[in-house]
Amino acid sequence: MSVIAVESIANGRANGSPATALRAAKAAGVTVEQLLGGLAPVHRCPTCGRTG
Repeated sequence: MSVIAVESIANGRANGSPATALRAAKAAGVTVEQLLGGLAPVHRCPTCGRTG
């Protein structure tokens, strides 16, 4: 990604894509769920779906 693209997303001038979120999470060494915080549950029980 170019520096201009990252700056545009960070400053709210452009929307990021799912690929952008994946790249950012990989660069940070975290999952996309952890990167997005409250937008997606980090831990979900595979049996009941409960988050924790």
